[in-house]
Amino acid sequence: MEQKVTPGQRGSGSFRILMVLDQPFPPDPRVLNEALSLRNAGFCVSVLSIGPDDRPVRELFRGIQIIRYRIPKEVRNKMRGLAGSVPLLTLFLRWLIPRIHRRFGFDALHVHDLYMVGGGLAAGRRLGLPVVADLHENWVQVLSEYAWSTRYPGKLFINIPKWHKLEKHWLEAADRVITVVNEACERVAALEIATLKVTVVPNTINIGEFAGYAIEDEVVASIRSEFTIVYTGGIDLHRGLNTLIRALAIVLAACPARLVVVGEGRVRSELEALARDLGVAEHTVFTGWQPQPRIKSYIEAGHVCMVPHIKSAQLDAALPHKLFHYMYMKRPVVVTNCKPLERIVRETACGVVCKSGDPKSMGQALVQLYMDPERRRQMGENGHRAVVDRYNWDHTAQDMVQMYKDLAKERGH
Repeated sequence: MEQKVTPGQRGSGSFRILMVLDQPFPPDPRVLNEALSLRNAGFCVSVLSIGPDDRPVRELFRGIQIIRYRIPKEVRNKMRGLAGSVPLLTLFLRWLIPRIHRRFGFDALHVHDLYMVGGGLAAGRRLGLPVVADLHENWVQVLSEYAWSTRYPGKLFINIPKWHKLEKHWLEAADRVITVVNEACERVAALEIATLKVTVVPNTINIGEFAGYAIEDEVVASIRSEFTIVYTGGIDLHRGLNTLIRALAIVLAACPARLVVVGEGRVRSELEALARDLGVAEHTVFTGWQPQPRIKSYIEAGHVCMVPHIKSAQLDAALPHKLFHYMYMKRPVVVTNCKPLERIVRETACGVVCKSGDPKSMGQALVQLYMDPERRRQMGENGHRAVVDRYNWDHTAQDMVQMYKDLAKERGH
């Protein structure tokens, strides 16, 4: 049961960490996993969640203090988009974080996503607090790929060269940096950022959380077919879903199939139009956004699961949660040759790697898997074993917890 928080519950004897993000919390799975791991290690964790949210402005959730600052989605999005050209977000965080600190008191700031780091640093300097920059993705490269930032009018406000300078400046100033994959750590090192202050914390699966989600039989029954291909996640240009839909046309020429796209995004209508143009719309299901627990049921219904991302500098240094969800559920995966995806799939023998942006390669891989159920079964077993043995959150979180223990020691705790 959620509880109201009083100032006395902040755990004054512990090293107190304020995580800052501009998303509703919960359910952000990465932030929740990090916060729970730090709490379980004895740290006092609060989360400042900025954005649209009609839940209580303060509450205690599973031992984590949540402080919500409500702003409309449109305002939040504009501050995020303008962060590299008009520093409204930096000024806002420089004002807001000290205000919260005066009431509760913190020993470190943990800032999620690059565009928030400037504001975190400004507040940290003002308060004399160390700042941890948690890079969920290569944000500067994202700006070169997302629909909103590459199309009018958004592209008028995006200055990529300036963003490159800000990234280097902010990461040099941060006390610690967290990346999601080894390849991202290498990219940060190429910016001449000291690797000793970089910790890799991959987006692996919290087995305890995920295993507890119930399978919804009605969801499974609604999309099950002779050969169901499942994608879960965001829908945008760099996700490669146009390649997947074109591949579906190739698959359907050889075998029955249904493609289920679980998620939402800016280019959904374009993808639906493409499916109609290619004559595959009746074999394609767009479910829209689904809550995290229900994702498990859609994966359960699939025979093969997809990560069709377009290879780029951003996705060569990123690793999506969905890969490990698929693997844990014993589903063979088809991924593109983005570096981390290719490395893990080949290392674990849990699926097939195809060429990014190549419908023929993807379609052929799917047809081959349809024709070989035993191969699919073995790949699924391989992936599940890899997650249980290594690619799980309990294993992943150890380096992050140690990083905070070292930081607390440096600060005299």
